[in-house]
This record gives sequence, C-alpha cells and structure tokens, in this order.
Amino acid sequence: METLRNQIDEIDKNLVELFEKRMELSLQIAAYKMRNNLPILNEKRETEVIEKNLSKLKNKDFEGGLIEFFKTIMHLSKQVQIRAFNEHGITIKGV
Repeated sequence: METLRNQIDEIDKNLVELFEKRMELSLQIAAYKMRNNLPILNEKRETEVIEKNLSKLKNKDFEGGLIEFFKTIMHLSKQVQIRAFNEHGITIKGV
C-alpha cells in the first residue's frame, strides 16, 4: 500500500506542476484574446481537445472520467481568462 501511495504522490506532484503550467498558458492565451478582441469561449477548440485526448486513452473504461477531467480543466482555464479580462477592464464576450 505504501508503495502505491508513494506512486500516487509522485503523480500528484507532476499534476500540480502541469496544472500550473497550463494555467500560466491560459493567461498568455487571455492576453492574445484581449489584443485580438476574441471571445474567451471557443467551443470548437474544447471539443477538439476532448476528442484528441480521448483518442490517446488506452483504457476506455476511464473515458467518462477523462471527459470530466478535461471539462474541469478547461472551465478553470476560462475562469483564469475571465479574471485577466476583468483585471484589464475588458468586457467579456463569449464565456
């Protein structure tokens, strides 16, 4: 049990690092969207992200969980972008 928990702890550590990198990239995307007057929401891109990552999934038993995982991450990314827009006094469109 200890070995398994240690492996999960290591994966969690990596997930935190990757999460932080993804949110930082979301801020850069928000800056691009602000400069180019683009909406935050891009449903086509969100669908592409989910489909692309589902195709990489080996164990299809985890499909529902992976979909929820990416929906949650993309929701959090949009929240980061909304905050960035608000901090710059930009009216938000397409959330």
